[in-house]
Amino acid sequence: MEWEIYGRARERYDAGDYDGALRLIGESRPALNPIRSHVACLEASCHSSKGDRPLALRLLEQEIAAGTDNFWVYYQIGAMYETFGRHQDTIEAYQKAHALQGWLESAEHGYRLSHDYFSPNIPVWSRWFSDCITAAPIKCLEIGSWEGASAAWLLDKVVSQRGGSLTCIDTFEGSSEHQAWLHTIGMSLEGFFDHNIAATGHGDLCRKLRGTSQTVLLDLMGESFDFIYIDGAHEAKYVIQDAIFCWKVLRPGGYLLFDDVDFRFAQKPEQDTATAIDAFLAWFSDELAIVERNRQLLIKKTD
Repeated sequence: MEWEIYGRARERYDAGDYDGALRLIGESRPALNPIRSHVACLEASCHSSKGDRPLALRLLEQEIAAGTDNFWVYYQIGAMYETFGRHQDTIEAYQKAHALQGWLESAEHGYRLSHDYFSPNIPVWSRWFSDCITAAPIKCLEIGSWEGASAAWLLDKVVSQRGGSLTCIDTFEGSSEHQAWLHTIGMSLEGFFDHNIAATGHGDLCRKLRGTSQTVLLDLMGESFDFIYIDGAHEAKYVIQDAIFCWKVLRPGGYLLFDDVDFRFAQKPEQDTATAIDAFLAWFSDELAIVERNRQLLIKKTD
């Protein structure tokens, strides 16, 4: 029952009816108590969207003080701390969120992130790398590394354990959607990345290539990879180029993963990420098999 009520409140939030979502939560508080930490995250999102970020922050801090072990509370408060310029609190909140996902190395090694776009993927990545992406040794390629969260996880959980290597391509200048606030994060993207990769203790397994993927990939045409992660610029015109180039260097039987399938450009809908992904799937349908599609899409290159 509580999840049905939560679902209705979430629908109102997604529709922009923040007051309606808050009203439903308030009316249903006793029934929602078994999932109170999830509800607190939704309430905080409503208040933040209405412009009351201090109240949103207090709601999340109350949940932490009550002893929650909900990943989403720490993940959400980490992002909120960053908007207040509380950089160290952001880092520590993300490290706690990572520990709750089984990534203990984040705190143990002292990884630093200003924005974490990766850790919600850890459960499904753990399943994929256990059940289907099983190459050992494994050669991994990442397009778009941001501050090194996914790269550090791959080094900790996959590459160092199986043997192999990780190649990371990034301009370290951010994408178009980051430019308005990138100057506020306290350190360069490359500085975050370099710190985190060194902190893994497996930096010798990671090759950093600085530049646009459409240029750097041309230099990799003689190589072959078992797993490729595309998370660079989200505009369709760049995604389709990344996909085609990466397909050339993905070995038969290897896996290609697209991020942010649902990314939208409100002013340029023709550049929505899914536009490129769906075109690629249609053009190469006889060479691939879809493994799973949600906000990420994992496909296998057939033999």
